[in-house]
Formats: sequence, C-alpha cells, structure tokens
Amino acid sequence: MPRPTLRLTGVFLAVLAIGLAIAWALNADNNADVAELGGPAPDFTVSLIGGGRFSLSDHLAADDTPIVLNLWASWCIPCRTETPEISAFAEEHPDVKVIGVAVEDTEDGAIEFAEEFMPSYQLGIGDTAFETAYPRLGLPVTYVIDESGIVTEWFNGIVTRQTLEDLVFN
Repeated sequence: MPRPTLRLTGVFLAVLAIGLAIAWALNADNNADVAELGGPAPDFTVSLIGGGRFSLSDHLAADDTPIVLNLWASWCIPCRTETPEISAFAEEHPDVKVIGVAVEDTEDGAIEFAEEFMPSYQLGIGDTAFETAYPRLGLPVTYVIDESGIVTEWFNGIVTRQTLEDLVFN
C-alpha cells in the first residue's frame, strides 16, 4: 500500500513543479515592466485629481528634472502624516517634480484626501497596471526617478523633508 501513495505523491510533485515552471516563464515577461532599483522606471499615465493627466514618458521628454513618486491612500494614517512634509519639500524644490498617486483606494476617497490636505504637488489616481508596475510592501512608499528615467531610490515608510532631500540629492 505505501507504493501507490509514493507514486501519487511523485506525480503530484511533478505536476506542481511543471505548473510552477510554466507560471514563472509566463510571468517573466510581465516582470519586465516592474520598477526595480537601478532599472528603468515603467512608463505610466495617471488621471490627476482636479483634471488632466500625468505621463512619465511625456515628463521625461519635456523636462530635465528628477521625479519623486509617492504612493498613498486616503485610509493610510502614515500617508496622512507625511503629506505636509512632502508638500513642504515640493515647495522648497521646484526643480524636482513631485507627484502622489493613490493606490488601493477609491476615487471618492482620494478626492476627499486631496480636498482635505490640498498639497502643493499634483495627486493622481493609479489603476491596476500602475499598481502592478510599482510594487510596495505597504503604504506609503516613495520612488525617486532620475531625469533619465532610472529608479534611483525606493523608500518604504513615512518620508520627511530631510528624508526626501537625502533620497533625491545624495
């Protein structure tokens, strides 16, 4: 009796290994458009709260400035804590493009957040493709993208003006 059980276990493990190999192979192409430190930032276009759109590729083509990309959500308490700090940084450094993108949020919640905090930088709403391209361990998370489109920094957690200055200028 132990012999058929071993065979079934072996067949199960073989099918599982083949399935994992196929999933890895299919996912390898999808990972090409995921932000990685030192790699090119995946292009994205987001709708801005208050109207208009922001496109990374358009910005990089038209402007020679680094980008601070902050991912946030209206329900995220740490995001609420850091928003005034990011806003102060944006005011002090007009030579850096700062944009916040709501993820894992509702449009209504993001709009209410924008109306409550009225930050000095643009806020947009990310879609599923954006959320896939810019991974996170939680919220908030901040990416720094240099003027050539390379992700130079990735910071999980609350940022301050000083943190942003260190990330962007060091």
